Amino acid sequence: MFLRILALLCLLIGAVTLSLCLGDVFFTPAQIFATLAHPHAQLADAPAGLSEIVWQIRLPRLLIAAVVGCALSVSGYILQTLSRNQLADPYLTGVSSGAGLAIAAAMYFGLDFAAMPGAAFMGGLAASAIVAFMARSPSGLSVTKLLLAGVGLSAICAAFITLILTNAPSVAQAQGLFFWLAGGIGGRTWSELGPAASYAAIGFVVALAMSKQLRLLSMGTQSAQALGLDVARAQWTLLSAAVLMCGAAVSISGLVGFVGLIAPHVSRRLYGRDERLQIFCTAAVGVVLVLVSDLAARTLGQGQELPLGTLLSLLGGPFFLFLISHQHGDSP
Repeated sequence: MFLRILALLCLLIGAVTLSLCLGDVFFTPAQIFATLAHPHAQLADAPAGLSEIVWQIRLPRLLIAAVVGCALSVSGYILQTLSRNQLADPYLTGVSSGAGLAIAAAMYFGLDFAAMPGAAFMGGLAASAIVAFMARSPSGLSVTKLLLAGVGLSAICAAFITLILTNAPSVAQAQGLFFWLAGGIGGRTWSELGPAASYAAIGFVVALAMSKQLRLLSMGTQSAQALGLDVARAQWTLLSAAVLMCGAAVSISGLVGFVGLIAPHVSRRLYGRDERLQIFCTAAVGVVLVLVSDLAARTLGQGQELPLGTLLSLLGGPFFLFLISHQHGDSP
């Protein structure tokens, strides 16, 4: 177990280092670390614009990618635990689409960016409530109904988003909304990091504080009730934390899917069943996944940046099909 955690930590450090070093201009790790240690100093033999590129472009982008990866992965972990199925994911259950519709409407009506995470939270919460209502069954949540309701709700949200796109006041606003929906963190700045990071941090702390309740819920609602847990209260609190983190991620990165599907599955296979360890390792796997995908998005394209959401869908789609092929029955 120790070696696996050490390997994950090395992967995380490697992804962070590569994200800071690679780009249109290559910097050595020594130059990056020297600039981070002395942000206002003029380093000898430093390339032109080193400090500005690192501090104003690459570092905020790295931190935003970390927030997105952490928020989506832990959100997916909570949803999988609540539904007791590894197919649950913010993107597949309609939470991301609900948050995306709220963001699209907020952008259409010209809301301030600081209000975006709140709008995404309300949209995601409404979507999750609708899906949970549709997926209810006498023994708990039906996974089949959960996924089907999520797909149906996502289609409805996509239709409304298309109406917003086609009726945008200007071509520039429509193009901006389109590229945001494709998913990506290019051009994000420090000012956009603060609100999303705050909302994601609140959800993450709630998930950690309720790790014991998560463990009980993973055994089933009847077992959790028998052990004295207020199941309804715990479910809605954890669901709100998941939606809050998902909304924070969507507000800053657009519709980025499958991180919340892949990261919890990988973490669960490699790092046991301790809930707190699972949450930290799931977050780390999600951060590595988004950092590597974002690095590929901005380095593989010839003269242009590829959509982050598209790359992750190319990775997550086959992974989802693989999970479906190995899924037996419908567990509550």
